[in-house]
Amino acid sequence: MKYGSVSMLLLAGFAALRPEPMSWVFVAAVAAFELWLIARLRATDKGPVPVEEAPYRFSAEEARFVERYRFYFAYPGLAAHAGSALAAIGLAGMVLALWLTFRQAFVQGALIGANLFLVGWLTKRLAPVFALRIAASRGDREALRMLELHEPLWAKIKAANQPQAGPHERSDQDR
Repeated sequence: MKYGSVSMLLLAGFAALRPEPMSWVFVAAVAAFELWLIARLRATDKGPVPVEEAPYRFSAEEARFVERYRFYFAYPGLAAHAGSALAAIGLAGMVLALWLTFRQAFVQGALIGANLFLVGWLTKRLAPVFALRIAASRGDREALRMLELHEPLWAKIKAANQPQAGPHERSDQDR
């Protein structure tokens, strides 16, 4: 997953050079990645986020935010790598859809172009901060409130996930 964006860009480059066989390989690779990602998103979205329960003690507002973007909060590293791969798919897809249409590979170009809608939807789920900033700049009060909650919420999550010093361990302040 770490090199997902590089591999998608390489596949897109090969698809541009040899449209007939490689554009189908690109379409198949993108479909496989997106199906895997949707399955991971669905597996993560299970039930409501508990309110005022240990270890996080989320408020109702924070719990709604975490529930809405659960994959982003549960797997931040994976979400970042998948978001990077989606960005590569989106950028390559915009150029490749036009190029394949020019090269008269209409079906592949249409599939790649239509896939941009799914790329946008998945990107909002994996990297919500950018979408929230856009919505907040347009006057969306809920998005603005979520942006205000974002940093304190991550601080709360990180603090709850820190290993607690036992009675026989010295903390950094004692040293």
